[in-house]
Amino acid sequence: MADGIPNPRLSSVGAKAGINRELTRYAGEGGWYDGDKVRFRFGQPEKIGGWQNINGVGDSVEVPGVGRSLFTWVNLAGTTYLAVGTNSHLMVWDGGKYYDITPVDTSVSASDIISTSAGSTLITVSVSAHGHSTGDYFYFTSVATTVGGNVYPVSAPLGGFEITVVDANSFTINTGVTAAATSASGGGLATGFFLHPSGFASNAPNFGWGAGVWSGGQGWGTPASSAFVAPLRYWSMDNWGEDLVASPRNNGIYYWDSSQGTAKRAYQVTASPSQNTQILVSPEDRHLISFGCPDALTSVVNPLYIRWCNQEDINDWTASATNTAGDKILSGASRIVAARRTRGQILIWTDENLYSMQQVGPPYTFGFQLIGTNCGVLGQNAMVEVGGRTFWMADERFMVYDGAAAQPLKCDVLRYVFEALDRTQLDKIVCGSNTSYNEIIWFYPTTSGEVDRYVIFNYLENTWSIGSMVRTAWIDQGIATYPIAAGVASSATKLYYHEYGNDADGQALPSYIESNLFDLDAGQELMFVDRIIPDFSDRNGDPMPGNIYMTVHTLKYPNTPVSQEITKGPFTVSAHTQKIDLRIRGRHSYYRIDGDGLDTSWRLGALRFRLAPDGQR
Repeated sequence: MADGIPNPRLSSVGAKAGINRELTRYAGEGGWYDGDKVRFRFGQPEKIGGWQNINGVGDSVEVPGVGRSLFTWVNLAGTTYLAVGTNSHLMVWDGGKYYDITPVDTSVSASDIISTSAGSTLITVSVSAHGHSTGDYFYFTSVATTVGGNVYPVSAPLGGFEITVVDANSFTINTGVTAAATSASGGGLATGFFLHPSGFASNAPNFGWGAGVWSGGQGWGTPASSAFVAPLRYWSMDNWGEDLVASPRNNGIYYWDSSQGTAKRAYQVTASPSQNTQILVSPEDRHLISFGCPDALTSVVNPLYIRWCNQEDINDWTASATNTAGDKILSGASRIVAARRTRGQILIWTDENLYSMQQVGPPYTFGFQLIGTNCGVLGQNAMVEVGGRTFWMADERFMVYDGAAAQPLKCDVLRYVFEALDRTQLDKIVCGSNTSYNEIIWFYPTTSGEVDRYVIFNYLENTWSIGSMVRTAWIDQGIATYPIAAGVASSATKLYYHEYGNDADGQALPSYIESNLFDLDAGQELMFVDRIIPDFSDRNGDPMPGNIYMTVHTLKYPNTPVSQEITKGPFTVSAHTQKIDLRIRGRHSYYRIDGDGLDTSWRLGALRFRLAPDGQR
């Protein structure tokens, strides 16, 4: 007898790695049921690394719009650039500062086009037949005189002034300066320009006459329904040597010359296709390829059409006997969803199938092969390639292609993910790699409408973990020292280094994990637990910084109502906690570990419970 307990013994509380939501909590004995901000490494759960704004903790600079595309490259001078594509802007980040390189749409030069109202920060700008919409952006480059006594709108915020359309000939902008007086049609000669029109931040249903397609099945005189969707703005980007090529989906191709500096904007490659689902540059032979673009002969957009320029010549897209430009129409599907450059080939996903595109030389330049059916990808950014294997989110399953065949991944959280997935916003799915931890991560939207959850697959240990986080774009470490992700709040984007420290940009990063049920002893009789021997460390094996909190639950039967469970805790555990004393009875148990302090990092080792038969039935 010890401490009044007859015949006590220490029992290890082991747990299998990974979250499992496909089994009941009892059938999943020895595993984990739920968690957030926790990964599995070498079979054990630990808190993930934190993140920090790329410009320093708590930096307030935001990029206008929702950022869904990131791309890094290095120019010949050794300058590292990070391109950010939002629904309204194209920016580059260089040396701790963002620069707006969004293409110019139209320029303005007119006299006395500005009106003010005393006490208001809004000004009205009159531009005849401006052709723009609310949410587009405008810059003044010069204004001859102040307006309203003190308003001089040449200094614009990052990204320019967002406009609100009044009518076809005028719009308002918020200058942030309160006008001292009312003034109509002033300012003298003013010059400025509109940026490339903004796109949607979310997939938007198209209603009314003209939406959808001819003979779309909605019936004569019946407006199109929400089945016809105007897709959100997504920029596909790649480097053409030291420069950037970028295309906002269903728009033209734009070129940014890095040697001209960040004061210059991207401009349209006028000889290229006028509408593109996606672009990328082929490996080694350098052809710029457009997917889902207008047919070279008819100029009609074909969502299964692929076209590429002459080798090393971004301005020559007309196929001839003397160049390597060409085209191809895929079959067996309705549209190309995405393409990715992978090892030795380009993979192309339609809504149904997977194709391989490889260089074969003259006269065809590229060859195409169907390599998988019924395995289309859900979104344009829902895939990633790591070490010769490509992973993606398909309909109701996760897939992997290893160079031989496309196969589904066994997923222990499949229903948890897909039953919550917002299928009206599939283009918001973001897939990235975190190779330092052998992970593939998908951020996906739920019924909230925006990306708010993630699911992680550890491809080395074949484990899954889940959690919540708002990230709309991700790029792995490589050119950058850390992974970089886009976080969005109030329709503006900030970029963060991930796996950086233990906190969330200077704030505490809460984490938790909750086990499945497990038997106390063999589950044959009620057991009494009076002590827990904790085993925690820092992620690197050093003593754990900060505290975690442990809560223990016991049940008589697996389906015991929550109201009848016995709960003890939370108990505070530090690096110096040797034991937790408690008194709790039950046949089955589960526990939860929480951490919510600043600079807290933890990793679970081997927990042990001290228990003995209780004597009750």
